[in-house]
Amino acid sequence: MERIDHKKISLLGRMSLFILAGSAGWAAGSAQAGDEMPGATEDVGTSNDNELRSQLTQPPEELSTLVEEYRTQDPNASFSFFNGHIDSFSTTPKNSIPEYAVKVLKALKLLTQVAEPLKIREPIFSGTLEKQSHDIEAKPDEQLPYVGEESQEPEKSKGKAKEDSRESSTDEVTEENRTEATSSPHEMLEWERPTKELLTKEKQAASKILQAFLEQHGNLFEISAEELNESMKLMDFTHGAYTRRAIYKQFYSKNEAILYGKTIVQFDVNWNVVGISRMIVTPQKFPLDKLKDGIPGDKAIKIASDAKEDCASDDAKPLLVEPSVDLIRKRRVWNVELVSKRGACHWRVIVDRAEGTVLNVSDLVSQAYNDAKVNRWYFTGGDLFSPQQIVSPNQYTRNDRRLEHDFFYMMNDHRCEGSAETDCAVTPQVGDTWCENAYGTDNGSSYIRATRRLDRNFSSYYPGGESETFGETNAYYWGRWFSQWLKPSLDALGVLPSSASDYPRVLIIGDTCETRSWYNPVFEVTTDDNKGEGGDVIRLAHRNPAGPSTNNAGCQSGGCFDNPSNLHHELNHFYLYRYHDVGTDLDCGGSSELQLTHEGALGTAVPQAFWHDYYNIGYAPTDTNKLYFSSSNVGRVHTNDADLSKLTDFSCANAASTKDPYSAGRVVGQALWKFYHGKKVDGDVITNTWYPSTDTDFNTLVYWAAELQSGSTLKDRYEFANRIMEILDKYSNWSSSGKSDYCAIFATHELEDRINPDYCN
Repeated sequence: MERIDHKKISLLGRMSLFILAGSAGWAAGSAQAGDEMPGATEDVGTSNDNELRSQLTQPPEELSTLVEEYRTQDPNASFSFFNGHIDSFSTTPKNSIPEYAVKVLKALKLLTQVAEPLKIREPIFSGTLEKQSHDIEAKPDEQLPYVGEESQEPEKSKGKAKEDSRESSTDEVTEENRTEATSSPHEMLEWERPTKELLTKEKQAASKILQAFLEQHGNLFEISAEELNESMKLMDFTHGAYTRRAIYKQFYSKNEAILYGKTIVQFDVNWNVVGISRMIVTPQKFPLDKLKDGIPGDKAIKIASDAKEDCASDDAKPLLVEPSVDLIRKRRVWNVELVSKRGACHWRVIVDRAEGTVLNVSDLVSQAYNDAKVNRWYFTGGDLFSPQQIVSPNQYTRNDRRLEHDFFYMMNDHRCEGSAETDCAVTPQVGDTWCENAYGTDNGSSYIRATRRLDRNFSSYYPGGESETFGETNAYYWGRWFSQWLKPSLDALGVLPSSASDYPRVLIIGDTCETRSWYNPVFEVTTDDNKGEGGDVIRLAHRNPAGPSTNNAGCQSGGCFDNPSNLHHELNHFYLYRYHDVGTDLDCGGSSELQLTHEGALGTAVPQAFWHDYYNIGYAPTDTNKLYFSSSNVGRVHTNDADLSKLTDFSCANAASTKDPYSAGRVVGQALWKFYHGKKVDGDVITNTWYPSTDTDFNTLVYWAAELQSGSTLKDRYEFANRIMEILDKYSNWSSSGKSDYCAIFATHELEDRINPDYCN
């Protein structure tokens, strides 16, 4: 299905935005890809995360009365409060079309036939059936259960029609021969996907229906039609299996945005408004004194340029300079976003408009043809430290001569055209060369390219080969598999275009002159056929070929490349940011902890879930090499009090000061890992509970929760836990005992403070 993309489309009101140079999109930001993740963090401190919760004041008696009156009509409605006003609102989908929507639907000639809302499937109790997996390598004759790759004519490469030279190796490599049908394929949900034309009409309807809903309940939400038009600007619209979602940017006044003001309004299948993710702000709800004098935008740029010590100010250019209102700090601020020429630096600085004080610095860099054949690594039993070569035939690609997928391009900066390669000074232990002139421009004298084979046989490339093309073939295989595993949840949440040819793609560059891998959505690079230029980029580190296997890299036969989980960590950044609009700011004073969601929460739990699906490694394998970073805080499994990650031990401030968002995010990641397997831990006793019946349900749950967290007033780990429980309460048939168990698991990690009690019963 088509997704209304990240363009500044206005259906409500007008927008006044002070942009001095360029535009990175309203939610620009990527993720600090950890890429060289710490093994453990000893410097832990007392949590300060509860301090900002004091603003969640209960409403006055008059508003409380209105809330209770609303709940007499809709007992399933839940509310939270901020600054004495309604913050978030959610309720269950309804089996009827509301009166406030009918007139709008008829005017746009949209159907007014009642439909049955779809619910997340009932969970499975792990005491009855342990978490299942496909265990791919244990079934060498079964075909791989990919989903939804379109049959099509391969795209014709515009590159030179030559075949790359063959490589030779003394290693004997087995070739897979999978001839039997898979016994348990991944499946898409069954639901009625909208056409492109229907989405266009629904986009028009969304704001009108929201306005009609708020007019009917204006006293409750304390907003008039005029105030709504002034404060909300529609940025994005999606239609998924469970809800339609309209995503807005909020404004305090004509020329002032709300800092981190993303707001998500959810409609059910029958157009009932079933969720508003945060308070719709007006000056009356949140009065601030006028600012008589303040620093100008050019001075804010200079302050922001100098705020990041490891990034040269003369190399930076501003992407966004926006006057904003910071609700949490109760200040008027400048929101300044900058990027350096080579893309190694991309950061956001919040500057006090009155005093010029730097309030926060966020690092935004995250550190249908089945006839191709690749040589890649497999990992016996899932041991990430013991890679072995195997040739996998029948690989789907979208290009006639190179490895290119629906979701990504695969290229190699050891392979240049144009200007000669230069020495790789960043990684002297490798002593290799790279296409330096390809970086910092999309029209340079040199460009990187993918390996091209006329016969689509890439199996001759081996780990120690001079071309380093094995890094392409290995990353392609594991990137393809992960993307297809995740695809059904992307589809269910409505973020996929109708055609695979329109999917937003990330450019994956192997053999980069870096010692860490990272993801960045704002990056310029010159590529063969102009593929992937000016968009999202993942750069995979050039590893020392003489080095040992680690949590980041697998080494074998004279070659070292990022292990699959590291690649999946980077792809998680891409899918969270590009498909789900989840940014990566870490602003403890502004209660924004989305970087922790990217890194240690979904950034560990999702790659680990994929690894279990592929290798059946279980909840807590004895060999920690089988589970991504499970030997440290970053990915360790909770089995007893000694290895429990609690919020008080990994505060937001500590994560920022130690630059370790992985361990702090793992406080949530441990809970998600227990949800995935259906496990509870009390002391050192592990017992059973429910788990989502499919990996698609798990992925849908965690990515949906991240979306809602990113649209909340307080975007912290408490809020992520609250949103998980909100989805289960409003959009599933889970039992009270199942939801109660999940709330108890969150409480084990000290994450229960923000969860609405309604959701636990």
